[in-house]
This record gives sequence, C-alpha cells and structure tokens, in this order.
Amino acid sequence: MLTKSQKEEIIARLKDAMSRNKVLVMADYRGLTVQDMRYLKKEVREAGGQMQVAKKTLLNIVLQDAGVDFDTRSFTGPLVFVFGPEETAIPKKIWNYSKKNDNLKIEGAVLESKVLSAEETVALAKLPSKEELLAKLVGAIQGPVSGLVNVMAGPMRSFVQALKAISDNKAPGTRFK
Repeated sequence: MLTKSQKEEIIARLKDAMSRNKVLVMADYRGLTVQDMRYLKKEVREAGGQMQVAKKTLLNIVLQDAGVDFDTRSFTGPLVFVFGPEETAIPKKIWNYSKKNDNLKIEGAVLESKVLSAEETVALAKLPSKEELLAKLVGAIQGPVSGLVNVMAGPMRSFVQALKAISDNKAPGTRFK
C-alpha cells in the first residue's frame, strides 16, 4: 500500500511527463518478463520517451487535471504508461514490440488531450515519422526542380558541344570566321 506522500510523488512525476510529452500510450503488460520490460524500456528511451508503471487511479487524477475526459479504470489488468515527445515514434516502438511479443497489448493512447482507441493508436503507429514525411516532401519538390534545371541547361550544353565540334574540325592556329 502506497502512502499519501508516495502517491503525490508519483502523480507529480506523471504530471511532469504528461506536460513535457505529446503522446501517452497505455499497454497491458501482463505476461512480460523482467527482461522483456527492460528491453522495452531501453527501446522507449532510445526513442526519447519514458516508461512508467503506476496505478490507473493515479493516472486518472493526472488526466483529469490535464483536461482529458477518460477513465483508465475501464481497462482490466495492469497498464504500463509510455510517454513520448513525438507523435509516432513511441506508438511505433510499442506496436513493433507487441508484434514480436503477444503479451504486450496496446490498450489506447492520449495524443495532445485527445483519447485514442487501440485501433487508432495502431493506425498512428503505422504513420511515417515527421522526419520521413519531410524527406518525402523535399524529394517531391527536388525532383521537378532538378528536371527543370536539366531542361534549361540543355540548349546551352548543345551550343557548347557544337562549338567544341567546330573547333576540333578546324586546323590548329586558324580562327573562326
């Protein structure tokens, strides 16, 4: 049984994590070994997130204070709470791990005060990251621009090649007339 001060400390940590991150993924971790949890925690940390196990009632307090209308007590079993600063990285890590290990089940998420179902969380995990989308956008813009540069340079290149061919055919020391 946790004391009141321990609960207040956990609530403060959860509030801090909630305020610093954009996404919170909730997953049922029943059946995971300690080694599985360590591996998952390492993966989450590499993605810039943090993982915490706490009572659902304590998270309810944090969610209510953040203005999120959601009750985590509707879930049966223990939940791990995974916070992440970027919209897709943490859901992607959790989803990929849940594909490898059937004991980890995504229950839902909170994305910037919007509650997502398990299906919506998986759909979010399947989206490309912001960096990937930006790279695709740059590639889409760069392709036509480089094509335009080649088209514009074509006549000049042909003209230079024609001059070169003429100069190669003339005898050395003669000038153009």
